[in-house]
Amino acid sequence: MEDKLADVVDILERSNVDYSVIYYPEKSKKSIDIVARDPSRKLVIKVSMDKVSKEEIVELEKFAYLVNSFPVLVTDETEEDIAIQKDKVVGLSLEGFRKLIEGEKIFIYRTRGGIFVKIRSEVMKRKREKMSFSMGDLAKMLGVSRKTIYDYENGECDVSIEIAEKLVDIFGPEIIGDVFEDMNNRSRIELEDEEKNQVSKILADEGFSIATLKLTAVDVVASRGNEKVLIAIGPKRAEFARRKAEEAKKLATKLNASLITIVRTYNMVKELEKDGFKAYMSDDLTSLRDEIKRDNRGKG
Repeated sequence: MEDKLADVVDILERSNVDYSVIYYPEKSKKSIDIVARDPSRKLVIKVSMDKVSKEEIVELEKFAYLVNSFPVLVTDETEEDIAIQKDKVVGLSLEGFRKLIEGEKIFIYRTRGGIFVKIRSEVMKRKREKMSFSMGDLAKMLGVSRKTIYDYENGECDVSIEIAEKLVDIFGPEIIGDVFEDMNNRSRIELEDEEKNQVSKILADEGFSIATLKLTAVDVVASRGNEKVLIAIGPKRAEFARRKAEEAKKLATKLNASLITIVRTYNMVKELEKDGFKAYMSDDLTSLRDEIKRDNRGKG
């Protein structure tokens, strides 16, 4: 695992991508290994040589959605130039990840249903109409139904490698898409009713979308418009609480999010505040509620 993580870091460094490695939690599985940012996008990355659990994928997906980032899984489960889709998370080989970082297209992906090519549906429709082909005309050229052409042009499905080759012959290579093109237009993830603790309820009451996490340094991620808030709830031991806060800060810094730390003792609050953290006592969150309400009124 360490070698694979080092390889991913090497790719980021060679392309001068700003990144941080997330080391929390240390001895159990986690949903985020690296957070990275370049001028055009933000990435939250999970690196794994083994099969990744559903829980890890769901957390990675929810977190990335709420902080407007791309969730990426770097895995040995796929081949060099073929992506895999796990829910809304794109899985890439190490070589595929290198191509992503260097700005190359990745247009072939695999699901349980087979191997497909990502096409640009709006380009297909525009070129078909410009060339005065009806849907029926194109259906005959491709050997598919008119309904299938309708689905292609409305982004309902992608195409086989054989159909992709025919489309390139007809319309040119511009027809081919990229598995990451759709990520800026992802449909809203159906989030659970996340009110498992007081902090979640405080934020939810003020209009934030909430997701709770277990496998990274952040326990709650909240989003309201362009406002992103990360919550790190510290363990009982002070040294672990500080370590967790420092790892959570890496996520917040790279993703332009606010960070709130919740700790067990007054002394820990003061220590973290001295180092620039916004900290609150876990057994008295009235001041946190009041501050969020005040900020909300100030933005109204």
